Amino acid sequence: MKILHLFSDWKWTGPAEPALNLCTALKKRGHDVTIACGKAIDDYPFPPDSESVEKSAYERGFVPVTEFNLSKHFRLFKAIDDIKRLSTFMNDEKYDIVHVHRNQDHLIGGIAARRTGRYLPVVRTSHDGVALRKNLRNKVCLTQLTDKLIAVSEKAKKADMKNFGLPEEKVIMIDASVDCERFNPGNGHLDHRDRFGIRKDDVVAGIIARIQTHRRFDVLLKAIKIASQEDSRLRLFVISRGTKEKQLLIEPARAMGLEDVVIHIGYRTKDYVEAVSCMDFDIFLVPGTDGSCRAVREVMAMGKPVIAANRGILPEIVDDKVTGLVIDDTPENLAAAILKLVKDEGMRRKMSEASLKKAQDKFSLESMTEKVESVYEELLHRIKH
Repeated sequence: MKILHLFSDWKWTGPAEPALNLCTALKKRGHDVTIACGKAIDDYPFPPDSESVEKSAYERGFVPVTEFNLSKHFRLFKAIDDIKRLSTFMNDEKYDIVHVHRNQDHLIGGIAARRTGRYLPVVRTSHDGVALRKNLRNKVCLTQLTDKLIAVSEKAKKADMKNFGLPEEKVIMIDASVDCERFNPGNGHLDHRDRFGIRKDDVVAGIIARIQTHRRFDVLLKAIKIASQEDSRLRLFVISRGTKEKQLLIEPARAMGLEDVVIHIGYRTKDYVEAVSCMDFDIFLVPGTDGSCRAVREVMAMGKPVIAANRGILPEIVDDKVTGLVIDDTPENLAAAILKLVKDEGMRRKMSEASLKKAQDKFSLESMTEKVESVYEELLHRIKH
């Protein structure tokens, strides 16, 4: 199949990685895949020392198309220009499928595909894990410009069907994927705790979340304070950064006497997997810009239990008392959950095995790609029948 993926942004935001991972996996399965995305600035193919969709596409062996505007925000004349040129491009290149990932490329790509004068199916993936906003734009896009909607949660799927009057056959839930091979604990990952100042007997609760006000670091630190007073082996391992890290993490931790409990290593890239491997379990309280909560899926792919708040898509990813604990995240509830996992190594071991199995069965790139491929085949089957 010849497939065009559209991504209306240049920034490496939450949905960018799953979109490019899908493109890479489809290419490995023998499909002819093109990525068209926004361009950062005119002076460079991508800004030096920055993260961008274009740069990451090149790193994965693609030559991304950046001749269209494909900006995140709607601009009427630029949108009209993109629609005209994309429609011609789709016909000239004879694409079989158009796959869109953001609101802007959904509107532009959908109209362009309909203007080709032939049956060119449009597939939309909603990466947010929650229902799409109920407005006229999405109503038009989903009812008139979409042949299949892929949601990454059952809750979002049902809400979108109800809100936009979509029939069952037009919507499918496909779990968001992670690179299970990269995070597989059987791939020879060494114990990297020494380099991060973690002692042999420490029990490490990790968190991977941008340090922002809404990410509930105040609740987390209060819970850590309560739990660490009962079990001195507890350490909080923070893999994150943010403009408010001093205000929300460093100063409160110092004021609460947690300097020796909190280990903040900042944002990691090259040694991210090694850093994650240091955790005994993960804590995740609020979905961020990546609504599919990829970080949770990654730690599960490494065989880590997760303490998750009963919020958003999290209860669908983490099975309470099986792959982790799902809680209403008051400081007291969170502290109690932390202490359960700190004190019960057998529970952690069982949950680790369950997390690994679920990740490999449900969150693998191979599983997700096969399901998306089946969606394409189903749509193209209509042409022949």
